[in-house]
Formats: sequence, structure tokens, C-alpha cells
Amino acid sequence: MTQVVHLHVGGPKSGTTFIQQVLDHNRAALARAGVLVVGPRLELIHAAMAVRGDQRLADLPAAAADAWDRVTEQVREWQGDAAIVSYELFANASVEQVRTALERLDGIEVHVVVSARDLGKAIASSWQEQLKFGITKPLDAWSPPQESAVDSEWGWRTMQPANVAARWGADLPASQVHVVTVPARSAGADELWHRFASATGLTGVDDLDLGVERANESLGVVEAELLRRVNGAVDGRITGGRQKSLWVRDLLAHTILAPIGREPIGLTPAQADEAAVQADAAIAAITAAGYQVHGDLEDLRPAPANGRLPSEVADSEVAESAALALADLLVWAREAGADVRTPAPTAQVEEPAGRVKVAVRGSLARLASPVRDRRVARLEKRIAELEAEVEASRALHLRVATLSDVVAQLLLPAAQQDEEITMSALRTYRGRSL
Repeated sequence: MTQVVHLHVGGPKSGTTFIQQVLDHNRAALARAGVLVVGPRLELIHAAMAVRGDQRLADLPAAAADAWDRVTEQVREWQGDAAIVSYELFANASVEQVRTALERLDGIEVHVVVSARDLGKAIASSWQEQLKFGITKPLDAWSPPQESAVDSEWGWRTMQPANVAARWGADLPASQVHVVTVPARSAGADELWHRFASATGLTGVDDLDLGVERANESLGVVEAELLRRVNGAVDGRITGGRQKSLWVRDLLAHTILAPIGREPIGLTPAQADEAAVQADAAIAAITAAGYQVHGDLEDLRPAPANGRLPSEVADSEVAESAALALADLLVWAREAGADVRTPAPTAQVEEPAGRVKVAVRGSLARLASPVRDRRVARLEKRIAELEAEVEASRALHLRVATLSDVVAQLLLPAAQQDEEITMSALRTYRGRSL
């Protein structure tokens, strides 16, 4: 039975993708060491929404609202000693929401893990994430929402580690609240994992493979400005979180724009000052609370931001990046199997403009298929793992039931024992055990 669970609750853009990739990649090795990696990711996304009472649950299948219950059942039913839950958008839950959520883990030792990075870089990253969901406000005129913005997923409520630790650790001893800082690049590629492992009791697990693909989904300053202008040109024609995540974030930002340029994004002097104030406050609060620190709290202080602002990018640079993006998108569409000559099945449309729209809809459906295929492959892998676990559990239950029959026969008075039944039960048990 699970004795301890580590809840890695955020914050976003603090190396969480890398940590989660290592956990998922080493799921089997960790299970052999008695550690459950709770998942799949979609279940954790829905669980975080359920914990936070997210209104968007109303647009999802009804089962999504019970995801936290299923996550905690995974933890309770695990036969090993430990479990790890890692998803960054648990971070903005309120104290009351956390208290309600942790009631489901009563009797299990709960540790909360909060990861955080240079808070200056966090500002630029937060603005970028908002870009991927359609905002058009320039970075110069933008600042992260404050702690009081309870629904904000990309602001100080989730990025400031002392805030997150205080809410998730309100009812826990300081010894069970861990802050993991993202090291400077010079510390080495695997240092973040080693810090996380020390926070979650994984340092003693041998033979973990850290060689996962490290996806860099950050945009360069030119590409970020291009995406901001594209958002304005889209003019509301892509709506809803699902559609924006598929087309703007996954396809345009991550697949097409991110590989084009990597020039870092700078900050305004006011933003740099804001990051420094937040870092000072975080360091003071974490130190005063006595939380367990894995790394160096100085990592939270903003490094000098020498990059350009998106507003300083020349139109000619945006045009050059746009040309590269269009070329890459054209090649990507061809390789994905898009065919604008083959419209999706629908009623006859007479107007030429209508025929073009229908053809494009058919192509977009095919463009989406590689993204869907990757998600389906991950789900199929997880289903296969679960089916294997169910089969192993079923075999164990059959052996226990057969052994119970043997014991029942042996406990009977000698006069009532049936040697044939006893021997048959023993042969069955031996066969199932081998």
C-alpha cells in the first residue's frame, strides 16, 4: 500500500515537461522500485481542472469531473511504497480547494513539490504561452496577472513558488514542502532531474534513463512577434481552447515557428524590476517558512535580460520569418497528406468560395491526423500497460482463490477430507503459480 505520495504541482515553464518525460520514460523501472507514476497526462489535466473547479469542465465528457477521484484511487490501490503525481496546473488551486483535494489522500504521507525558475524568464515565457492561445497585446504593454487572479494559469499565482507552496503546504509540515529551483544552464543538462529526484526520494533508484528528447517549444523574438501579428489576422476565426491548442499552439507555434529562430526575448525595465521584486519576496518567504530547498534560491533572481523586445523587431525580419514559416507549413501539409482537391463529404455547395472553404475543411481534418495519431499512440500504450496490470492482478486473485480451497480442505477434520478434491486443488494451484 502507498505510504507516501509526492504531488509535483508546478509551476508552469519550470522544467516540468522534461521532468514528466523522464518519469514517463522510466515508468516501468520506477514501478519495479515500488514507485507509481500516476497518469496518463490527460487524466491529470482533467484532475487539476476538477480540483480547481474549472468551469471548462462543463464542455468536457462528464467523466472528466471525477478525474481527481480516479487519480487518488490509483495512489491508494498501488501496492508499492510511493507514488508521484506531476502536472503543473495544479499550481493555482486555492487553500480551500487544496484542503478538499487532500482529504482524498487521508492516511498517506503527502509531500508537495514546487519547481521554479529565473522569474525574469518566467515573465517572457508566460507572455509566450498566452500568445499560443491568441492574445495580441505586445509584451511591452503586458504584465503577469497577480496572485489575486484566481483563474490565471500564466501569472504570479502559478509562477511565484512561495505563493504556490503556501497554498498547497498550508496544512503540511514544512519538512513535507519542497522547492526545486531550475539551475543555470551551466550546471549541466541533468542537474534539474537530480534536484527533483532528491525532493521525491528517487536518488536511490538505479538505472534510470535520462536520455529523453528535450523539446524546446520556446519561440525566438522574431517568431513571437510574427505569431502576435498572425493572431490579429486570424481575427477570431479560431475559437475555443481545444482548437487554439491544436492549430495555434501545436501546429503553428511548436511545429512550424519554434525551430526557425531561437533569439531570446528581452524585458522592459519595469518587467525586470517586477521580476526582481517577486524573486526577493519568494526567497524571503521560502526561507522564513523553512521549506526544503533543492538547489539554490538565488536561481530565482532574474539574470540580466539582454535580448530585444518583440517591438524592436524590424518588419523585414518578420517578413523573412513568415516566408520560412509558409514554406515549412506547405511542406508539412504535403507530408501530412493534405489534399485541397478532395473536399470533406458534405452537401453540395454551389458558390466557388463555398467550395474552397469545404476543401480546406477536408484538408484541415487530414492535417490534424498526425497530432491525433500521436495522442492515440500514447493512449494505446497506456491501455496496454493497464491491461497487463489487470491480467497480473487477475492471475494473483485466481492463485489466492485456489490456495484458499486447498487451505479449506486441509482444515477439515480428517474424516471429512476428500483426498481427490485436495490433490486436485493442489495441482490447480501449482499450475497457476508456475
